[in-house]
Amino acid sequence: MSLPKVTLREVANEAGVSIATASRALGGYAPVNEEIKKRVFEAARKLHYQHNLVAKNLRTRRTFTIGYLLPDITNPFYAGIARGIQDVAGSRGYSVILCNNDNDPAKTERFGKMLLRHRVEGIIYSTPYNEALLEMVETAAANGIPVVNCYGSTRVPSQDLVWSDASLGCYRGMRYLLELGHREIAILKVKGSGVSERRLEGCRKALEEFGVPFDPSLVIEAGDYSQKSGYLSAKIFLGNRRKPSALLSFNEQLSIGALKAAREVGVRIPQDLSVIAVDDIIAEVLEPPLTAIAIPKYEAGEITAALLLERIEQGDNVSSRQIILEEKLVVRSSTQVPRKKEG
Repeated sequence: MSLPKVTLREVANEAGVSIATASRALGGYAPVNEEIKKRVFEAARKLHYQHNLVAKNLRTRRTFTIGYLLPDITNPFYAGIARGIQDVAGSRGYSVILCNNDNDPAKTERFGKMLLRHRVEGIIYSTPYNEALLEMVETAAANGIPVVNCYGSTRVPSQDLVWSDASLGCYRGMRYLLELGHREIAILKVKGSGVSERRLEGCRKALEEFGVPFDPSLVIEAGDYSQKSGYLSAKIFLGNRRKPSALLSFNEQLSIGALKAAREVGVRIPQDLSVIAVDDIIAEVLEPPLTAIAIPKYEAGEITAALLLERIEQGDNVSSRQIILEEKLVVRSSTQVPRKKEG
C-alpha cells in the first residue's frame, strides 16, 4: 500500500511559508534565508515529501549536474579528489558525472561532447594537457559553462585553480634527506610532466642550499605516473653499478613500482636505500611504511567543488581565484641515516 502523495502546498503550510518560497528552498535555484530553508527541509522530511527534480529542471532549465574529467579513477589520488567533489556537490543537490579519459585525446573529445549534450552547469578537470582538453574548456567557456582546474594542466585556461605547492613539498623532502646525511640522492620523475618539473625545482633548491651539486645522472625519467613505469625505470637504474643512498619518487604509484624493483635486485629499504614518496594514500601500510610528502586530495576536491558551485550560482560576479594547499612531510621507517661506505 503506497502512502498518499504529499503536495508542495502541504509542505509550505507546515513550514509556514508561501508555495513559491518552499519551491525555491527545495529547488535551490534562488536565494532563500537559511533559517527558512531549514524550516522547509524539516517540513519536507516530516511529511515524507518527494521533490520532483525532473519537473523542477524543466521549469528552471537547469540540470544541477557538473562534470569531473580525470585521467585514472583507479588511482587513489584522483579517487580522493572525486570523493571530496561528490560530497560537497551532493550536499548542495548536484550530481557529478565522472569522466575517466586515460589522458586520451579521443576520449577527452568524446566526454567533452557528452558533458555539453547533458547540459552540465560546470566542469572540473584534473587531467594533463592535450589538445582535446584545451578545445573542451574553450567550448565550455564559449557556452557560459564555468571550469575549475584541480591539479590539472595549467596550460589550459580555467576560471579557478586548486593545487598544492609541489615545489615546496619536494624541497622539504629533499632537505630532510640531506639533513640525514644523504648526498647521492636519486630522483624518480615523469618525463614531460609540468608538475614533475616544479617538484624538481624544489629538489634543486634544497641541494643548492646544502652546497650539493645537482647531478642529472641521478634523475630517473618514467613514462607516466603508474606502478609499471616506476618499476621499469627503477629496475634499469638500480641495476647499474652506481648505487644512490636515497630515492625521492614523485608519486606513490611510482614508489610502489620502485620498491618492487629494489627487492628484485637485492636492495634493502631503508638499509641500502632510503625512500620518500610524494603522496600519502597507502604509504603507511606498505613494507616498510614509507616516509611521504602528503598531498591534500579530499580537501582539494571539497574546495574545488565549492568554488565551482559558487561560480555557477553567482555567475560572473566572482573573480578568478587560485588556492594553493600545503604539502606536509610525514616521516616513517623507510628513511634513515645513510650507511658508511666500505673502504
